[in-house]
Amino acid sequence: MEDSDGAYGWGEIWCNFPPHAAESRAFLVQDVIAPYLQGQTFQDWRQLRAVLEEKMLRMMIHTGESGVFSQCFAGIDMAVADLCARRANVSMVQFLGGSGIDSVSTYASTPSSGNLESQCNEIKNAGHSAIKLKIGYEPIRDIAAIGAAREVLGSEFSIMVDANQAWSYSQAKAQISALEPFQIDFIEEPILASEDLSVWKRLSEYSPIALAAGENISSQSRFEDHINDHSLHIVQPDVAKWGGISGAVSIARYANAHDVQCYLHFMGTGLGLAASLHVLSVIGGDGVNTPSLIHHTHRIYNVNL
Repeated sequence: MEDSDGAYGWGEIWCNFPPHAAESRAFLVQDVIAPYLQGQTFQDWRQLRAVLEEKMLRMMIHTGESGVFSQCFAGIDMAVADLCARRANVSMVQFLGGSGIDSVSTYASTPSSGNLESQCNEIKNAGHSAIKLKIGYEPIRDIAAIGAAREVLGSEFSIMVDANQAWSYSQAKAQISALEPFQIDFIEEPILASEDLSVWKRLSEYSPIALAAGENISSQSRFEDHINDHSLHIVQPDVAKWGGISGAVSIARYANAHDVQCYLHFMGTGLGLAASLHVLSVIGGDGVNTPSLIHHTHRIYNVNL
């Protein structure tokens, strides 16, 4: 993004899937969104995403591509925040409203369940003390993988798991019960992110393991409904999938005010990762960021970037 004075900022749009997703989003920005934005004036940088969501709502419905539009809006929001911080000659943390905390904790994330022992050893040797494992395969395979990871990592290591929406409600109950002996910190997306809130609520009341979701939640109201209903113990906004920086900060502050933890989700490049770290620094609390793309980096990040 560049303004009329030549100030610029960078953002990242989620485009991990399907193949050629990056090209499709680039063309959407180039051919549809950018022509609308050119020449527009905004009194507050946070207005931009809201205006885009309102003005392009009919097109989002017509094309059935609301998620793709939201991802583009998120990257644009991130870029505008970066632009404004650069213009003010301050860090993103300072621009967003505070001195922030000096460092934030992270957890490593394994891309698959293959070669799990070597992955766990690499992560442990790199200095991490927390890991998220991908599950949602065959139940026996999942339990075996978690058991192997716990044996390698030891009892003091924090383990979280991500089922990637793989289970029905009844399957989730069964697997959560099977996971309980392994001291799991949270389970991410055990059921469909779009499942009715009442189902999420029942599962959260049943589960002795904290439930987490957010990368596939794409509206402020849906996040707030989960938080108000306590159907999630941890919310995980993703700065490149929905909301950008303004959305993530808003959700995180709402969650903190209602005693719900906020962990930022992210899987992309270092650009969005840096933005996530700055957001976590601003909001404080005890949230943790996931550097999924850099699972061998150190556990504590300095955020004075």
